[in-house]
Formats: sequence, structure tokens, C-alpha cells
Amino acid sequence: MKKWLGFLIIATFGCSAMNAVAEDQGAVSAAKMASESQPMPVPQAADATQAPVAAPAVGVKAPIDFGDYRSSTLATKAWAALAQNDIESVLAYTNKCISLYGAQAAKMQASLKDYATGSNDVIFKYWALNDVAVSYFIQGEAYRAANMKDEAKQAYNTLISNFTYGQAWDTKGWFWKPAAAAKEKLDMMAAGLNWDFGDYTSSTLVQKAWTALAAKDVKAVEAYVNKAAELYAAKAKDMQASLKDYASGPNDAIFKYWALNDVSTAYFILGQAYQNANMKDDAKKAYNTVISDYSFGQSWDTKGWFWKPAAAAKEKLAMIAAGVNWDFGDYTSSTLVQKAWAALAANDLKAVEAYTNKAVELYGAKAKDMQASLKEYPWESKEKTMSYWALNDVGTALFILGEAYQNAGQKDDAVTAYKRVINEFFYAQCWDNGGWFWKPSEAAQQKLGELDNV
Repeated sequence: MKKWLGFLIIATFGCSAMNAVAEDQGAVSAAKMASESQPMPVPQAADATQAPVAAPAVGVKAPIDFGDYRSSTLATKAWAALAQNDIESVLAYTNKCISLYGAQAAKMQASLKDYATGSNDVIFKYWALNDVAVSYFIQGEAYRAANMKDEAKQAYNTLISNFTYGQAWDTKGWFWKPAAAAKEKLDMMAAGLNWDFGDYTSSTLVQKAWTALAAKDVKAVEAYVNKAAELYAAKAKDMQASLKDYASGPNDAIFKYWALNDVSTAYFILGQAYQNANMKDDAKKAYNTVISDYSFGQSWDTKGWFWKPAAAAKEKLAMIAAGVNWDFGDYTSSTLVQKAWAALAANDLKAVEAYTNKAVELYGAKAKDMQASLKEYPWESKEKTMSYWALNDVGTALFILGEAYQNAGQKDDAVTAYKRVINEFFYAQCWDNGGWFWKPSEAAQQKLGELDNV
């Protein structure tokens, strides 16, 4: 057991996204099968051409529950196990699906000369082929994540050779092709690469592109953005063409344009990666793609609002033209404050101005709303205080700006910045890594006293 577990050098998977895909895929497929009154499955003898990849003779980490033994249920459970990095359970569920439905899947494969097309109902008719193909793909992913390359290749190649025309349902409303994805995985393995596309959803690809950008891995950013464009650009352009302005209203109304939002964000990330690598022409091309093809895309910020990649792309192009490169990262208020602190430490006044002004531009209104809602400093708990994130970050950013001006001998500008902290964002608090909050307005008042004595 210890030897087996030693192999488990597992890549990180988007757990919530993968579970959502699995659950919805299972629900759709199960509903289809139920409507056709599929009988409770009986084990079928599978020939050697579709024998499951053998699992090591070890116990499983969690109880195995095959549920109703339907192919969709088993594939759903395999996705969930993959998301939990539980390879032993992945093999249990996928091998059960293959042993029960491999023969039926092979018959469905033999009946086709190309991928089934038409309505969803037509494609769902090939349920066994689809779910067995997905099972082999999941096996390949599990083995590849554990660095068991030979086993991964075997699973991928079995899928490609014997279940080529299987298709997997994506919750966003389309089918993807496990065999094509398996070929891509084999190509990456041959090239010594390991781009992990997760569940292939646009949101997952964008998340991975952000992570690669933070790691300054331009090649990985390219891989994730190109995959997002390959899978979703056509849908994104259709959504763009349906709009005459930015979608507005409740969040759900904006999230409906998921492909447009994610592809526009992906190209913005690509532009930023190129810009950071001083690949200016490539950066301009990526930014201009956002502006020309996906101008109405919007990107969700985890703090609860949308920002506009096209507007940010225009700003980046202006920076390139001016010969500067303020890296706003993920544009969150916390990131902007961190970068302002770093610029202050580097005595880079222009950078402090850039990061502070961006924080005020994006979050100033929200910060003022939070300020207006208070009559005293929040004190009940750390979580309560941090819930006023915009107020805290904007107040802190302006304090940093005042200090940068003070250090540069620009007294009048320093006074203006400090007074804004006091007059507009008085209840802002800043977390110290030592484990306590300090108050920018009080610090600003002290700084004003120092300036009066100069």
C-alpha cells in the first residue's frame, strides 16, 4: 500500500468544477437512459480488445458504491474520484463501467463511420460508447497525474483505437470528444509537457491561465488560452454578435454570456503574459483581439463585481505606447495594495500612483458605500473587519500614496492623499502580518503632524 501511495504525485484538479460537470453529465445521461427504460445492467463479457486497464492489487481508500450500476452513474463517480485524487476509486468505477458496458460500447462504435451528429437525443443514444470512452479518458488522466506514463498511454490508446466516436457531455451545452482529447494528451506526453486542462470548461481554462500568468509561464498561458479559443471562440463570437452593449442586470444575466466573458478574459491574460515577457508585438495582437472580437466580455471578480477586459486591454495598449508596464495582476484590490506596498519599498513613486489610482478607480465607489454604512470601526472579529475589504484596501492604498509623496518631498500631494484617507475612508483598517489591524486614518493624522513640523 505504501509503495502504491508513493506513486501518487497528484496534479491539482478543479474540484468544484469537476464535480459540477460530473453531476450534471450524470443527470442528463441518466435521465435519457431512464426515459428509454433501460433495464438494470447485467455484466457482459468484454473481449480482449476492450479489456480494462488492470488496477494494482490493492485496497481502495474509500468505500466503493456502484449505485444503480448504470454507465452514467459509474462515470459520474469516476469524475468525482478523479477530482479527489483518489486513483484507486477511479479505477474501481471506470473498470466496472468498462466490464459492464464495453461490449455494448464496441457494438455502437462499429455501427458508426463518424461522430454521431444532430440533436442531443441522437448523440445520447450512444450512451454506452460515450460513457466507456469517458471512462478510459478518466483512467488516462488519473494515471498521468500519478506519473504512471505507460498506464496512461495504454488507457488513452485504447480509447483512441476502440472507442473513437464516443462523446462527452459538457454542462455548458455541448459535447466534447474524449478521443481527440486523448490524442492531445499523448502529444503532450511525447513533448514532455503536462498542460492540465482539467474538465475543459472555459472557466477552468481561464483559472489555469491566471495561475500560469502568476508563475510567469508564458508557454502554459498560451496552451490554456489557445485551448479556450479552440473550444469556445465560435460560441463567444456568436454571443458578442448578439449584443449592442455590455450585458447588464443581475449577475445571472451577465453569466449567461459565459463563453464571451471567458474568451475575452483569456486573451487579456495572454496579452499580459506577452507584455510581461517584453513580447510587445504579440501583446498588442492579443489585446487588440479582445477589443475587436470580444469587446463586450466581462470578467468576474471574486469580491463580487465584473470588470471589462476590453477596457483593461486599451489601458495596457496605452501603457505599451508610453513605455511603461504597470502590472495590475488579477485587478483585485488586495493585489493592487500589495503592489503599491512593493513600489513604495522600491521608491517607485510612479508605480505607487498607478496602483493606487487603479484601486481607487475600481473600488472607490464600493469603499465609500462601506464607509457610509459605518458609525464606528468594525471590531467584532477579524472576519467582520475584513468584510469591509474595499474600504480597507482603498484607505490603505491612499495612505501608501501619501507616504510615497512624503518620501519624494512632494508635501502638498502628500497632504492631499492623507486628508482623503481621513475625510473619505476614515473607518478603513489594514491587516498587519503580525496579527492585528492598524488604522490608516490615524496613521495619516500622525503623518500630517509630521509634515506640519517640517
